[in-house]
Amino acid sequence: MIGCSSKSMVLVSLLGLLVLLLCGTSEAQSNQDCCLSYTKVRLPRWALKGYTEQLSSEVCDIPAIIFHTSSGLKACVNPKEGWVKKHLLFLSHKLRKMSA
Repeated sequence: MIGCSSKSMVLVSLLGLLVLLLCGTSEAQSNQDCCLSYTKVRLPRWALKGYTEQLSSEVCDIPAIIFHTSSGLKACVNPKEGWVKKHLLFLSHKLRKMSA
């Protein structure tokens, strides 16, 4: 009887550890700043300070460009949109001038 009780305790402990590990990894992924959808608003060029690129092959589900505004806000936009591509060209020229 005592043998079964010890085995049960070990099994319960291992299952508890597994649950903690699984919760820890899903929590770490949910803490990532991921774009889950795109904004419909076309941002003015003058408001943009920079951008980052989100790849769907990484932690996040969709590809996106995250525009950073002068006011500190971030906006997720579809990288396939024509206006987004134009804004990226504008920003790359602007950032190149600033670093020169």
